[in-house]
Amino acid sequence: MDTLIRFYRMCNLLSLDVAGGAIVCALFFSKLLSVTPYIQGMIALGLTVWVIYTADRLLDVRALTNAAASERHKFHQQYQKPLWIVSITIGLIVVGLVFFLRPPVLLGGIYLSIVVAFYLLLQKYLKGKEVFVAMLYTAGVMLPSWSVTSVNISMAHYLLVVQLFSVALINLLLFSWFEYESDLQDGHSSIAIRWGKKATGNFLLTLSAINLAITLYLTSQNSFLVPTILFLLMNSVLVIIFKFHSYFTFNSRYRLLGDAIFFIPLAGIFL
Repeated sequence: MDTLIRFYRMCNLLSLDVAGGAIVCALFFSKLLSVTPYIQGMIALGLTVWVIYTADRLLDVRALTNAAASERHKFHQQYQKPLWIVSITIGLIVVGLVFFLRPPVLLGGIYLSIVVAFYLLLQKYLKGKEVFVAMLYTAGVMLPSWSVTSVNISMAHYLLVVQLFSVALINLLLFSWFEYESDLQDGHSSIAIRWGKKATGNFLLTLSAINLAITLYLTSQNSFLVPTILFLLMNSVLVIIFKFHSYFTFNSRYRLLGDAIFFIPLAGIFL
């Protein structure tokens, strides 16, 4: 069991679980939108998410002159050179994969790539970068199915997308809340640094209440019961982590469980 935990901790440090969770969520929405997923599209999505998250961390530590305060940033600081090499190599692989994507997905991917490039260039100066990352994550997850579906998009579909975005944002807010001290020490910007921990926590709980309201509405309409309940479950796990923060602070448990929630939609894929 200890070996398994150490292995998952390493996957978490490398953001491999984040990439895997993005693929799971994309497959989940492909099923909802009756789209047959292309394996090359899923691989391109996972690799792109990994490159973005890794590049984001590497840009964070690039200007540090002292040892980073958080374990995640220490790791990226220590292995900057090999991680840059791997990131660039994988970026080139993604470029090769785009020639095998559906035309609408390719076009949407080009537009999204431009936005991502601007984000990485300007991320140091962005206020509330968590919102931008949650938007990019949601757009990337939705792109493989939303751009090619023949299903008539209803209000319920839009509400599920809002739930995905809310969960992604709550996840990022939670992490910035936990990492307030280390971010302050390293000079990183976050919503928690700008707003303070109390306001960030209140915002997190407000988004959770909105997610609950969406679930209650969709349930009352007998629409997408399993998907909306799964999103509420993901949200609930994040709230539990927030409420019992003393326990989850130890050994960065909040990171391990907080990122693992994006595998919960696996249940919806097989149901």
